[in-house]
Amino acid sequence: MNTSSSTDSANSDRPNPLGITRDSKPTVPAFSCIVYVCKTADGTIRGRVANLAGDDSGEISATGNSERDVLLNVTREFKARVLTMRGENQEIAWIDPPQPPSENEQVRFVPVHL
Repeated sequence: MNTSSSTDSANSDRPNPLGITRDSKPTVPAFSCIVYVCKTADGTIRGRVANLAGDDSGEISATGNSERDVLLNVTREFKARVLTMRGENQEIAWIDPPQPPSENEQVRFVPVHL
């Protein structure tokens, strides 16, 4: 039985317009940023990164009026710290496994591309 389709033959006849092959595709590092979020007593949202150890300035955390704002702020800091560690050829200080979230926290997994 012939399993090839007309789509397969059509794709194989198309040139690669960008000239990117498997060997020359750039590698973009991506990391999982685990964020624990909760609503505080005053109604604001708080988030903290669970899987990357803090530096001298402490853990990565943020508060804001919306979860979106909090996730944006903590992932920016996460990315900056990872870039700094990679730039200084330091080992990335992963917390593996991270501590479990508190009872009032929810887990968010945010992919971060450098």
